[in-house]
Amino acid sequence: MTPHPISSDISRSQRIGVTEAMIAYLFWGFGTGVYFKLLAHVDAFELLAWRVLAGLPVMLVLVALPPGIGRIRAALTSPKALRIMVLSTVLIAVNWFTFIYAVVSERLVEASLGYYINPLVSVLLGRIVLGERLHPLQRKAIWIAVVGVVLFGWSAISTTSMNSDGGPALSNLAELPWISLVLPVSFGCYGLLRKRMQADSVTGLTIEMLLLFPVMLALQIVLAGRGGSSFTTTDWSTDVLLLAGGFVTVLPLIAFAAAARRLRLATIGILQYVAPTCQFILAITFFGEQVSPMKFAAFGLIWIAVSLYCFDAYRELRGERSKTSASTT
Repeated sequence: MTPHPISSDISRSQRIGVTEAMIAYLFWGFGTGVYFKLLAHVDAFELLAWRVLAGLPVMLVLVALPPGIGRIRAALTSPKALRIMVLSTVLIAVNWFTFIYAVVSERLVEASLGYYINPLVSVLLGRIVLGERLHPLQRKAIWIAVVGVVLFGWSAISTTSMNSDGGPALSNLAELPWISLVLPVSFGCYGLLRKRMQADSVTGLTIEMLLLFPVMLALQIVLAGRGGSSFTTTDWSTDVLLLAGGFVTVLPLIAFAAAARRLRLATIGILQYVAPTCQFILAITFFGEQVSPMKFAAFGLIWIAVSLYCFDAYRELRGERSKTSASTT
């Protein structure tokens, strides 16, 4: 019995979507980490600046494609829309800088942990802000993840030098695992705002880069004026890599946006763990970051939480497919 033509088209579209998603997540997992590691000698603020300075021209080309640049105006139809866009711009800038700092300061393991718990933070924000119901397994996954994060934080505190009062020395507070919290909270809140935007992914990112451009240009000028800029002052390979920052930022986002149009949200939710897994492998194998047994135990709890979340998402996806199949027969 041959498959129904419509079913074949859906299956082909899903395979393409999975391929596009894998390109995005593998790039975020390996490519972005390697890219910023190659530029570890560059100031983290300058790396952030060039994500926008080099990325905006690429986004302007993309937004000029049909349906055209008029969608920027359509996305900013009210003061409320502009406020949401400004807030999302701040959040994505914080997220980008935190990840860059994690790579160049040899703390990619913490970034990996942050992106593992990011979907659970999104689920929790959906419950608190949007009133979405949590499945029993989702609640268990969130609590297990909380325990894992606390254990990871306790491991960092126990290895941080103490002052005379028995607390962490102020000079070492930056070594606490704040990266693992800032990344998921900033990106979770960013995703929440994205749900309320009247803009597609290309238009939204273009507007965010337009808002960031004056600030990043001023930042680059200040760094150059103080002699802290690496652009045109180091070597040609550094200049080329900085200019390539736009493509490093935009290309995986394009692949992800294309995948999101083809795949169910539950499928995207499962596949997104490819990126932090790649980051974790990259950190402990190629970058030589050390992970203590207690931190491995914390990751173990996070992986259990992730497994419960993925199982619940997969079960929900199968249920939706069964209902769809029953309605078409």
